[in-house]
Amino acid sequence: MTAQAKRALVTGASSGIGAEISQQLQARGYHVTGLSRRSIETSDSFEAWALDLSDIVKLEAALSSDTREFDVLILAAGFGRFASLEEFSYQQINQLINTNLIANLYLCMRFIPAMKRQKFGDVVFIASEAALAGARFGAVYSASKFALRGLAQSLRAETRNANIRVMSCFPGPVSTPFFDELNFEPQMGREFVLDASDVASALIHSLEQPRHVVAEEIVIQALKRSFVKTQSD
Repeated sequence: MTAQAKRALVTGASSGIGAEISQQLQARGYHVTGLSRRSIETSDSFEAWALDLSDIVKLEAALSSDTREFDVLILAAGFGRFASLEEFSYQQINQLINTNLIANLYLCMRFIPAMKRQKFGDVVFIASEAALAGARFGAVYSASKFALRGLAQSLRAETRNANIRVMSCFPGPVSTPFFDELNFEPQMGREFVLDASDVASALIHSLEQPRHVVAEEIVIQALKRSFVKTQSD
């Protein structure tokens, strides 16, 4: 199957890593469907799909009525909320887990069966370094990302005989709107923070490997590490 024939679904496509990988895929001849809460400008190679992944009821209804199929799933949507566990409301926990985990389960359940039938496909989970080690104030966020890693590992074992590659990416701090609603951010500068293009380029490189080569887990970090507070607690 040529790159020109491939159809990719990219979640979180309106900004950050999702937007960057969407652009890089289009530049390589993919037809991309970008899923996000916000509207995105369309083109001959890009179709926008407006959907809030935290609203599981609407997501289930949309997936049940949709007939599209994809060769590549790039599951990049997600957000962070950091505090002591007791500071979360039930609604905040639900919103975070729905977006970061449950929505990905639903999307895989909907689109992977077609990949199995055609015996071709790639699934890429954009997780986080928080899937590798828990940290202070990260209980809910890390739980969602650890679970995403387990999902990827299980799907990899389930689908490898169907010529489906399942990959996970664990980026460190990336200069994206992810930090806009938080009270900390990485120190700015190329040594301390990744660009979305750094992560997208690593993923594209992995997708372009021969079919027998799978970059199962990709950890990408800036050279140095430092965070600064941006507002009071």
